[in-house]
Amino acid sequence: MFDALENLLTGAEPGRKSQHFSGIASGWGRLLEIEDRIFTAQHVRFCGSGLVMAYAVAVLLAWGLNRGEWVISQDGSLSDIDFCWIWVSGKFAASSNPASIYDYAVFSAAQASLVGPHTGNIPPYHFLYPPTLLFFTYPLGLISYLTAFSAWVVATLLLYQAAVYATISRPAALITAVTPAAVVKNIQLGQNGFLTAALIGCSLAFMERRPWISGIFLGLLTYKPQYGVLFPLALLVSRNWRAFGSAVATSMILGVAAVIAFGYQGWPPFIHSLLDRDAGLSPDAEVELKLQSVYGLLHWAGVSAWISWTAHLTVAAIVVATVCAAWTKPIPYPLKAAILCIASVTVTPYVLAYDLCILSIAVAFLVRDGLSRGFLPGERTGLVICFAGLFPVATPIAPMICAVMLFLSVRRIVAWRYGLLSPSREGSTLVAVGKL
Repeated sequence: MFDALENLLTGAEPGRKSQHFSGIASGWGRLLEIEDRIFTAQHVRFCGSGLVMAYAVAVLLAWGLNRGEWVISQDGSLSDIDFCWIWVSGKFAASSNPASIYDYAVFSAAQASLVGPHTGNIPPYHFLYPPTLLFFTYPLGLISYLTAFSAWVVATLLLYQAAVYATISRPAALITAVTPAAVVKNIQLGQNGFLTAALIGCSLAFMERRPWISGIFLGLLTYKPQYGVLFPLALLVSRNWRAFGSAVATSMILGVAAVIAFGYQGWPPFIHSLLDRDAGLSPDAEVELKLQSVYGLLHWAGVSAWISWTAHLTVAAIVVATVCAAWTKPIPYPLKAAILCIASVTVTPYVLAYDLCILSIAVAFLVRDGLSRGFLPGERTGLVICFAGLFPVATPIAPMICAVMLFLSVRRIVAWRYGLLSPSREGSTLVAVGKL
């Protein structure tokens, strides 16, 4: 498969590749020199820190001007953000009947008792997760709402940062990881995107050295199963039996523990909730989701459900084939990991803006490979464009961002196979003559 991709990306026949690359080398060389001067560790730290400070100032100004509007509303009451259902689920987990969390009337009444009657266009949230999530939210129900919100955001953000640092151990990486728009959404809503990205990042970071630990993180990821469907496939085709066995064992233990702790009654409603969706995959016809997927993009554009599903499944099949090809072949591990991260976001039709922190893990692996083997011309510029493109979170642009990132990953694989990447020194990234 990658042989065909090589010809597609390079436009060269195998017997004429040297002449082809030499012909385009001079055109890319200038761009590479410019990128080497711009994308230094010092510049990245400075720009990243400036953006984080800009976020902080914007939040403080918005808080002061609106006299609330975040976790606390303008009138001083608790705001109806996503964390509301997370905290309420912790209350149910600690109750005598945790399975009632799947009763919409009971669950919405509990939310209303916390934040008051729902107003506007957003009705109460359903609980759409498997009972295993209650292990994560149970401690939150034991403390006050505002304390729980702060603890949840800080703890999951630190886990996310730990996953990034485990991938690429540089201070600039930690600063850059908190600049994407998805980070802001998680802090604003108190969502679980940090936790999802952390579990994926830690699993991939440990997969080579400690596969059984990697499998434990994958087992915990079953709380959000749509992002883990490709991991068993990647482990099977790469014959990583220890990680696969550990993931299966952890998933089974977690499921059984959930039955013991919270009862079996929650599993049938959860499975039913997976199927009880409208054309926009929303559990409630009154809530229009901004799905960041191929299906979500086409549905948002008004395309029929049949065409949207056909296009999404076609793209998913191509991405699955790419994952299989990458994880079967002996290519650099960071590139395999980056492709798997991007594919995990691409194949699921149900992906929301706050979950796009997963793409930060993919970028970390791409940068890690670039620092060790050299960057390709235009590569870092492309990643910055992808970063900026995710800011209009109301528009489902993520499929296009994923396509660009997947292209950059495959491009690095092609360059590696042609022997075009050379070890680099930090601050002076060198690439062999004849760059892609």
